[in-house]
Amino acid sequence: MLHPHRTRSMRRIKRKTPGGRIVIHYEKRKPKKAHCAHCGSVLAGVPRERASSIRHLPSNQRRPERPYGGILCSSCTRKVFIEKAAHFFSEDNKMIETGRLVIKTCGRDSGKVGVIIEQIDDTYVLVDGQLRRRKCNRLHLEPLNKRIDIKAGATSETVIKELEKLGIKVKKTKPKKALERVGKKKSPSEKKAVKKKSKK
Repeated sequence: MLHPHRTRSMRRIKRKTPGGRIVIHYEKRKPKKAHCAHCGSVLAGVPRERASSIRHLPSNQRRPERPYGGILCSSCTRKVFIEKAAHFFSEDNKMIETGRLVIKTCGRDSGKVGVIIEQIDDTYVLVDGQLRRRKCNRLHLEPLNKRIDIKAGATSETVIKELEKLGIKVKKTKPKKALERVGKKKSPSEKKAVKKKSKK
């Protein structure tokens, strides 16, 4: 009789039955613990489960909800941010300017290409493009070597046209219309009118 589950890829556990017999149970092996890509230390907050089971977990239980969560430990993440801050706020840094193409490194829009529309202050800039048009922290952006010629505070249509010239497709979604409530509350005057009709 074939037993396909009795392989060395499965974990063997000896169990004692109520009758006194010792039997072998076969279980799937767990993967190794997640380690930091820089220092190699064990990452906290990352479950030691197979990809198939992690896929069914909520997003806030898969990895820590912070930049580089599940990739770098907290101390290495701190070092990366200090290095980025030193680079971005140095006098020689001229990459953060109006029209510069950037990639978002964290958050909901991570991995998408955007354009710097306006510099708000030393910390925040206004971005648009594949990103949602909103202010963004400089530390969350990775500047690219490409740049487009636009004026400060340019419209979304102008930015989309310039990006399409570079071969970058942009999809802009329209805001959904608010649905009317089914169970709308009646005003006191309407309630009185309903009572008078019922009395008649």
